Amino acid sequence: MFPISRFVSESAAADLLQQVRWRDGVECPRCRSDLTVRNGSYRVYQRYLCKNCGRTFNDKTDTIFAHSKLSLKEWYFTIYVFLRFNTSIRQIEAELDLSYRTVRRRVERFVSALDAP
Repeated sequence: MFPISRFVSESAAADLLQQVRWRDGVECPRCRSDLTVRNGSYRVYQRYLCKNCGRTFNDKTDTIFAHSKLSLKEWYFTIYVFLRFNTSIRQIEAELDLSYRTVRRRVERFVSALDAP
């Protein structure tokens, strides 16, 4: 029904997340300092080192995508079809071959992020 292969690759999804998240410049999610430097990469995600507090973080830190075993490509697909086509959780579950509980939790995390300031 919805061809997931038409969606972007994982590296392009990571680039999109990086552009949207850091449009005002990179800042540490812990201490809100802008004294950060690039510190290698982890898979397709850029890592950063905060010069102020010494912590490392990446593009997904403190987002709804953090600590998720699912790829950004699947996240973007779920959000897109849920909002654009008003697709049910059961239909998304069948498309992605995931459990109902996983898809429901993903949608709940997204909706709660919309309510956040």
